[in-house]
Amino acid sequence: MPRLLRFATTLLAPLTLAALVAGCGRLPLTAPTNTAPAPRVAAAPDPPSRLGVGSTSLLSQILNPVTNLVWDLICSEYVLKGTNASMSASHYSLRFAKGSLPQSTTVTMQEYDNQVLDVQFGPHGTQFDTPVILTIDFAGTACDPRVVTRDTPEPVLWYLNETTNTWEEVPGGTTDWKNLKFSIPLHHFSRYVLGGKAGWKQGPPHADN
Repeated sequence: MPRLLRFATTLLAPLTLAALVAGCGRLPLTAPTNTAPAPRVAAAPDPPSRLGVGSTSLLSQILNPVTNLVWDLICSEYVLKGTNASMSASHYSLRFAKGSLPQSTTVTMQEYDNQVLDVQFGPHGTQFDTPVILTIDFAGTACDPRVVTRDTPEPVLWYLNETTNTWEEVPGGTTDWKNLKFSIPLHHFSRYVLGGKAGWKQGPPHADN
């Protein structure tokens, strides 16, 4: 019996070792790591007083934020450095001076709704040595004195500061009330919105404009 027991023990040892090796093959070589979820990018805040075409209520637009925007390319043109050039689409026109672009590039315009004066110009972030003149046709919007609204706001251009995720007013705009157009020099390409601000004018625009 002792001899048989020793024989069985000798035979069982290799089988046990083989089973352990086979079992280890199914185990992960390293412990799973807890990967942190990707940081969530904060959505852009609703633009201040976005002016839609044919709008009769600024308040209704403020209370109706646009989410999950799908931007459509409405214009794309190759603009040569050192030349005077212009391009236009929808409500927007851009006029480049000879010293505007640091290099020749394809300039794009995008909007998500041609009834809303909210636009992106690209290449995004492009800086200009000489400002590019943006002109916006606001006929039919809440800035149009022909539209029946309680107040006629002065047009104001805003751009989205992506560093602070806030909208900032762009200074230097002028309003052509006769032709219902707003013009302003741009120093960089970004997302822009034509809207109003506190201190809107009451009643129609200046008669001499």
